[in-house]
Amino acid sequence: MKLRYSKQDGASKDFELGERSITIGRSPDADIILLDEKVSRVHCGIRWWDGEFYIKDLKSKNGTFVNGRRVEVAKLNASDIIKVGSYTFTFDQPAGAGAETALREISDEMDLGKGYSTLLKEIVEDSNEAPKPAKPAAELQTPAAPPKPGLRKLPTRPPLRINIKRPE
Repeated sequence: MKLRYSKQDGASKDFELGERSITIGRSPDADIILLDEKVSRVHCGIRWWDGEFYIKDLKSKNGTFVNGRRVEVAKLNASDIIKVGSYTFTFDQPAGAGAETALREISDEMDLGKGYSTLLKEIVEDSNEAPKPAKPAAELQTPAAPPKPGLRKLPTRPPLRINIKRPE
């Protein structure tokens, strides 16, 4: 994921987000420095947590806004508009980055000596650890309709989650 914003000279700037938390503010210690008197020294932060990105206002004077709404903490979704002072950010995901990243990570693991069978075993083990989704309330209360002749119900499986652990 990345943050896209325009600098004061009009040039567009992209900031690549990862699992490391970042800060936005006027301070030279901030990861994204905004020279704007409406921006606090350490205005807000963005953090990767439990597979999602979250933005948190860090007690700024003028507030942090996501899609026009002032927030204290908010989960970020692709195409969200973030307003900090007079700066506007777009929270964006590059197209196809998920598949490309997964393939690159698998390739890196194989370059480090992990075999195809080992990677597949890890994927299967991780998918078995994934919690099974709860049935919707409607399914729990309504008896299932008898299947129509000629149609068969396809089996459902929990979503497959792939976690690739990098050696440290």
